[in-house]
Amino acid sequence: MLALIGASLKLRSSDAVEPAIREQIDLGVRLALGDEAAALDDSELEPLLMMADMAFAEGSELLRSPGRPRGWQVENAQLLQAMGRASSTAFDRILALSETRPLLRETLKGKFLDVGTGVGGIAIKAAETCPDLHVDGIDIWPPSLALAEQNVAASPYASRIHLSNLDVTALESEPHYTLVWLPTMFMARSIVESALDRIVAASRSGAWLVAPLYTTPADPFLAVMSTLRTLRGGGEVTEPREIEDMLRLRGYIDIEVDVQPLATFILGRRP
Repeated sequence: MLALIGASLKLRSSDAVEPAIREQIDLGVRLALGDEAAALDDSELEPLLMMADMAFAEGSELLRSPGRPRGWQVENAQLLQAMGRASSTAFDRILALSETRPLLRETLKGKFLDVGTGVGGIAIKAAETCPDLHVDGIDIWPPSLALAEQNVAASPYASRIHLSNLDVTALESEPHYTLVWLPTMFMARSIVESALDRIVAASRSGAWLVAPLYTTPADPFLAVMSTLRTLRGGGEVTEPREIEDMLRLRGYIDIEVDVQPLATFILGRRP
């Protein structure tokens, strides 16, 4: 069903398919989604296709290696690149949030710390959309960093993106950053706590932190899938209130929770 929906989205701007095949694809999508399929705006297509691509790659990895230990140990380049493409939309969401939050918008002219940069999807999107922003992308997984170096080098923004093999818990204490992305869904609770301590020391006054979690859907089956994704990725925290409490304990203000279907963002600002 997911493949059918993705195929239909791709065919919206193409006639390169036999009419009889297209008729069945369109019929299948209407049966799956009803009238919602026709209501999708063109601007929604790319994120949806990226999510479908990531879902297929994740599902394939789960089928091949269901018994692997928890943690970020993915070496498959296809999966890593698919997740990088999908994750890049997270920065579009940060931009959208900044439109109604002037203090957050100001951070886009400083230095952005992309924790767990992966293949550099968010880092490249940040540099592309914010010409006054410099980006530090850090990760500890060599297969991801190797792909990130290739992706950044192939982009027009290599001069403003610095990649390094660095654990977030080893950040220097000097305050550099105006904006920080901390993907808590890939971290054990103790690592999140340590990371936040280091991020506080490395953040300027007024810096914002965006800490995402996978959103837990109301549907029981989808909720299981969300928790499974967190656990296999190495994470433990699934409730936004836990992250909120961690931020308050460290002096963050203007804390808020922004819930979307795939990911929930917890935002906070340093005084």
